[in-house]
Amino acid sequence: METIWQQYLAAGGQPDATAFGVWLIQQSPAVVAPAPMKASRAAAQAGGQPGSYEGIEKHIRAAILVGRLERFLHQLTKPSMKSAGMSEDEFVVLVTLLYLPRATKTQLLRQCLIEIPTGSELLKRMKNAGLISETQNPDDGRSAFIQITAHGRQHLLCAFEGLMQVEDALAVLTEHEKDDLLQLLERLDLHHSRRHEIKQVRELMQTA
Repeated sequence: METIWQQYLAAGGQPDATAFGVWLIQQSPAVVAPAPMKASRAAAQAGGQPGSYEGIEKHIRAAILVGRLERFLHQLTKPSMKSAGMSEDEFVVLVTLLYLPRATKTQLLRQCLIEIPTGSELLKRMKNAGLISETQNPDDGRSAFIQITAHGRQHLLCAFEGLMQVEDALAVLTEHEKDDLLQLLERLDLHHSRRHEIKQVRELMQTA
């Protein structure tokens, strides 16, 4: 090992154990070079950049792209939501109530993936705006069922009419590609819905 160390120094290597290890691996043809992600992690741990796009693990790349697509969709739907006079969270709550007509506050917010503290304030504003109403739970005096009102349905209808005019975000895909994408998204929705113990979108919309 001492001889190898001297060869490393003679080749211009720095007296550093990590650098020596990298050099040693590179000198061995029997050893496969580390995967790009491992190099990226090493760079990140050292305070450097995460590496090239291809060097990032697939699930992280997917998360970045899905999050970015969500922002694109937000920009497309924002005018329709504004015209209907509601936020995206209010829209999600009202749509969910179409399929969960007898949901408690906790059940509703869990299904909408909205945290309880934030959701409680949201429901309070929606109630004050006349979009939803509360009916006492006859089986539990401590809770109430949340229901959509006629005023809420009217606002929701206005939002739907606007969304029908929104540009097709999947227009670049073929019909076959759209089918494949939907199958993958539904599979992911099923997996994560089970983890959160809520209904997946397909199941929810079949309960109406």
